[in-house]
Amino acid sequence: MRAFILWGFIIFCACSKDEVVPTPDLSNQMLEAVNKLRRAGCQCGTQYMPPVHQLTWNDTLALAAGRHVKDMHDNNYLEHISLTGTSPIDRAMEAGYSGNYVGENIARGYFSLNQVMNAWKNSESHCTAMMDSLYYEMGAAQASDYWDQEFGRPK
Repeated sequence: MRAFILWGFIIFCACSKDEVVPTPDLSNQMLEAVNKLRRAGCQCGTQYMPPVHQLTWNDTLALAAGRHVKDMHDNNYLEHISLTGTSPIDRAMEAGYSGNYVGENIARGYFSLNQVMNAWKNSESHCTAMMDSLYYEMGAAQASDYWDQEFGRPK
């Protein structure tokens, strides 16, 4: 029992209350959902997007996504530019990402992965971001009904 309490304390202390850490389920399911779309190709609005290479998960992009969803949730807004003026690339670099390009999809009002993925697939600009062959990595996070996907290309 004492070992269990100590283990719980270590986990609790290792995760700052100011960070949203994606669960392994979310990261695996989100990555698979996006890669399934990328494998098949899809119609993004009026533009057909052919199949493209798979993405890999990037914990640093997930950290940037987690910080942004927490900020949006805590401050009740939905914008790519934060209330303090940071952009997706700014947030990714602040989290330690060293890639050349960063793109972002955000959403609010969805409580399941299927719901938010369908919304993004049905939005031409969000769909195009998920299908963009420029990107090779992604990270994502959720805080309540707020979602963020961060896409990047390593140097």
